[in-house]
Amino acid sequence: MTNAEKAQAADKPQAGADGAAGKPQTRTVSHPREVAALVLTQIDQVNAKKDELTIAIKALTDLTKQLATSYANQMLAIEQLTRRVNALESGKPGVTGSST
Repeated sequence: MTNAEKAQAADKPQAGADGAAGKPQTRTVSHPREVAALVLTQIDQVNAKKDELTIAIKALTDLTKQLATSYANQMLAIEQLTRRVNALESGKPGVTGSST
């Protein structure tokens, strides 16, 4: 087993006396290679999480742009319909739909 594998094994939660695997056991690391392996493992984990978050942010940004464009198109359509209704109401007084 290499030092990196030992560091990864030490990083994983292990079952305690009560069988609970949720709490990792604290281990003192004194050898510089073990410390370096632990640090590099944690840096890799942080970088992996950072990459996941970057992908998620890009997806949210793209979705937000699509929603903003759709909203703008809907507002434009509403404004055009409002102008058309106003033009029809002002041009023809009998078109309002009332039969009085």
